[in-house]
Amino acid sequence: MKYDLIIQIINYNTRKYLETCLESLFNDLNGCSINFKIIVLDNDSDDDLSDLVKLYEGKSISFHDSDKNLGFGGGHNYMSAMEKSKYILILNSDIKFIEDRSVERLYKKLDSSIKYKVTGPRLVEEDMKPQRFDHGELQGVASWIKNNYGSSYWRVRDRDTEAAWVSGAVFLIERELFEKIKGFDENFFLYKEEEDLCKRVRDAGEKILYDPEVSVMHYGHVVAKRSEHFSNSMNYYLDKHFRDNVSYKIINAFKVVKDLAFYGKVRERE
Repeated sequence: MKYDLIIQIINYNTRKYLETCLESLFNDLNGCSINFKIIVLDNDSDDDLSDLVKLYEGKSISFHDSDKNLGFGGGHNYMSAMEKSKYILILNSDIKFIEDRSVERLYKKLDSSIKYKVTGPRLVEEDMKPQRFDHGELQGVASWIKNNYGSSYWRVRDRDTEAAWVSGAVFLIERELFEKIKGFDENFFLYKEEEDLCKRVRDAGEKILYDPEVSVMHYGHVVAKRSEHFSNSMNYYLDKHFRDNVSYKIINAFKVVKDLAFYGKVRERE
């Protein structure tokens, strides 16, 4: 069977967040016109999800277990091969839908577009303030500098805009494109994988839409501490895409000079 939409969620010791995520997701999808299926992968965590399997028995959802932690990208690549669909929606387990028909609105806007193949919403924190770096800006000098340095520039947006990337917490992509660019690079275990994927989307000549007209709550950083994986992911990302570029070398030289002048040492990338 081919679905309109496959929704993929990884769980890794985030049971209490997953409960909220699934409840809000099913409420959001209630009555929608999209033919969907939800896939949940427990990524070799310590959680027992058996009661959730019983709770959602008969619903359009399946639960699966991995005997090892595949990481973010590896887990989603694994799930993406389970079913056929027109689109894939990647969700973090620590998100909560807070508006009506968020999934349907994202889906229909992307499906009706002839310009975009990927989209993501505004992410907000529990106090409803915009979450920084739910997307990367594409336009302007500051964005050019950051994007050629392996980093990102962020600003609050109230209207649709073409973006360099959108967050993997809520990430909708056309399946054909996802498969064409061979999905996530599994050398990223956690962090930077959606930026890498989006860079390859743009390198393939396709465009990414940031849609702040849809807001989704994202708790954030509940799976692992940023310090545990970010540095390795950043170094791999830079080696893969930037270190040989003349623009990167020039920008990095300015950073080294600035760091030495202001801090007396070269600071690690953030």
